[in-house]
Amino acid sequence: MNNAKDHLPGKMMALQLKEKVALYNSYMPFLEHGGLFVPTDDSFSLGDEVLLALELTDHPGKKFLRTQVVWINPARTSAQRPKGVGLAFSDDEICIQTKNLIEAELGNNIRSDRATFTM
Repeated sequence: MNNAKDHLPGKMMALQLKEKVALYNSYMPFLEHGGLFVPTDDSFSLGDEVLLALELTDHPGKKFLRTQVVWINPARTSAQRPKGVGLAFSDDEICIQTKNLIEAELGNNIRSDRATFTM
């Protein structure tokens, strides 16, 4: 029997965040379970499910996160934001662990009012 948690999203993306500045620019703390902005020229629609293969500096290995498209930057904007999509983390254990890891890594910087790729 297939359960909703068993199916894999139809699309997959990879993101490597090797510097804290890139992590800050990509992280979306305003989402309930967190999320990340991924620069891409690919076309997506709001609500698309995406399996995100994430690599973070100082944390070996890839994390495979179930996400959903909740934000779209259609093209480079006047605010110099790259084209891409914002992916909201799901409420599964690996996503919650990743959210906590990212927020610990960013520390007080998470409350900075510096512009990011989304806000």
